[in-house]
Amino acid sequence: MYRPKVFISQWMPPIGVDMIRQYCDVDYYNGTTPLSKQDFISRAKEADALLIFMCDTIDGQIVQSIPNVRVISSFGKGYDNIDVTACTAQNILVTINPDALTDSTADIAIGLILSLARNILPSDSSIRSGKFNGWHATNFLGRDFHHSRLGIIGFGAIGQAIARRAKGFDTEICYYDVVRQTAAEQELGAVYKPLEELLNQSDFLVVAVNLQPDTIHLLSRNELQQVKPGSFLINISRGSIVDEQAVAEALDDGRLQGYAADVFEFEDRMVPQRPSYIPSSLLEMREKTVFTPHIGTGTIEARERLAVSSANQLLAALHGQIPSGAVNRVNPPKLLP
Repeated sequence: MYRPKVFISQWMPPIGVDMIRQYCDVDYYNGTTPLSKQDFISRAKEADALLIFMCDTIDGQIVQSIPNVRVISSFGKGYDNIDVTACTAQNILVTINPDALTDSTADIAIGLILSLARNILPSDSSIRSGKFNGWHATNFLGRDFHHSRLGIIGFGAIGQAIARRAKGFDTEICYYDVVRQTAAEQELGAVYKPLEELLNQSDFLVVAVNLQPDTIHLLSRNELQQVKPGSFLINISRGSIVDEQAVAEALDDGRLQGYAADVFEFEDRMVPQRPSYIPSSLLEMREKTVFTPHIGTGTIEARERLAVSSANQLLAALHGQIPSGAVNRVNPPKLLP
């Protein structure tokens, strides 16, 4: 019986690798540093299917160099690092994980909100400095999250999961999305608002939209001038949805009171003219910012869920089925019975 060839381009929890090995011959790069484009192509060109990661950039050149590949399964939910149009033209099915990372990403959004609003990082630094002398009436006064107005930009699975958690804080939940989510409005008591209204009425704003050409710098200088003075902005989706330099300016002039992010513009390799790193002006604002190194899915449980889901998506396609996470209209290859 024919065993399809699968190239796994980075480390993943063994449970997913073992699932694929039951049915396929696997070339597994068990490393955490991305391969060069040349090395990636060298290992991928003989494969029938790929399991790739966020730091792999699947551009048109790579697509043209892997003529045997019929399935690309992405270890994640976003697919802005994949040229889906080029894949479709070459009859390559692209699939993602629609649900495996939702809850963990929503958890870190709440963590960033609380860390930012309650000055947890500067408070921790103060303790460690040895200067803490006990309770003080004005030490690190923050802002309440409970009973505030939370604005969520993008009300898909992750945005709704954030809203469910925020309900426990008795927040007023508002959202903006290009598509009204009426069922979620009823379930969560969420109120739809146009983006401009959401910006100028929310105490806390969370960005939870996909990165697409029309969402690059969705929050730029113009939009940030419309936010409620003294509000907080949290980004857990993709860095390039926010203009980081404009964020630094809004923090400097006091329009924003704080900014927290788990994602950054420099990570988005498919975005033209992306910066080389996070602006120094943002990094220097230690009292007003909280940053984490893209760990929204950084739990043992989430990574194992992603490994299982990525394997299932890939194997479903190889069995000739359309995976639940398919993002383009390509007939699956049916290389497995």
